Amino acid sequence: MKYSFKTDYLPEKVFLVVKGLGFMYDSDYTPKVNPEEDTWGIIQRLLSDGTVERLKKNAGSEIVYMLFCNTCVRNDGEKRYDVSYDIACEYISGSEIADGFAIIRLKPCEYAVFDCDFDGGYSLSGAHEKPDEIFWGEWLKANPYTSEIDNPAHWLGNGYASIELYTPLDLNAEKFNAKIWYPIKRTDENNSTMI
Repeated sequence: MKYSFKTDYLPEKVFLVVKGLGFMYDSDYTPKVNPEEDTWGIIQRLLSDGTVERLKKNAGSEIVYMLFCNTCVRNDGEKRYDVSYDIACEYISGSEIADGFAIIRLKPCEYAVFDCDFDGGYSLSGAHEKPDEIFWGEWLKANPYTSEIDNPAHWLGNGYASIELYTPLDLNAEKFNAKIWYPIKRTDENNSTMI
């Protein structure tokens, strides 16, 4: 994976979404998951059954994003966090919202933006793992920021989510680009050193 990085400020964004659910399991637990019922199995079905095309038409936008962690709930019985992982288009049309879709508003925010090119060796469904590792494991530790989606006050859909854009949005692609916007908040105005 080759990547570039920058911080960027985005104004309020309004998305039309197909609500989805992802799971973040505890590190000491290995779940048994049916591939057709896991997050990417469901996304594949929504891509192939016409749902995403209907979403694009209703939203008035051709660009399809994934919104991660607009909501987050601890599920102790399953040893995991249940997090939203929504298929989204910017809501440009202003038309009536069709059944099965919902509106999500993201607040104006600064983002850490990772622009990643994958040339084999990764699947689209796992493409977020390396940038996630760099963002949470290295970048946040070395810079004066916190992640807005790590704030429990924001776990109830209070206007923050990571935004993911995969080009092409093809689960079988061997070469693709992943651009991920992580919402951040500066913690120390006096220290502006960034890696």
